[in-house]
Amino acid sequence: MPLPISTGNFRRGIKCRRCHAFGWEAIGGKIGKCCMCGQVESVQVIARDYFTQFDRLFPHETYKRRDIIDHLRITVSEYTLQKIIRSNFRKLDHKERIYYFSPCVRLWDSMNDASESK
Repeated sequence: MPLPISTGNFRRGIKCRRCHAFGWEAIGGKIGKCCMCGQVESVQVIARDYFTQFDRLFPHETYKRRDIIDHLRITVSEYTLQKIIRSNFRKLDHKERIYYFSPCVRLWDSMNDASESK
């Protein structure tokens, strides 16, 4: 039986994989950088990883655009936000700006192909 989870204990935002600090900033449109240790990663990848972990705790959660921005806590351009939404979210029925997390299979396949070629 699942236990109830209080969301008040969770801190939103991207956490660095290296130093575990909160505090990412976008550099250009494609990459983000940790303000503490300088770790650099793709904004789309860290956004997907964040929502993958969050989806494990709260499956079938729905998000509005502002919810996605609030979760990431990173300032990105409108173009980058659209890329994140298109590759990681699907619209809920015919509602305009309500989404559910469903990462694109093409993104997973392209990342696996890149890691196999190394």
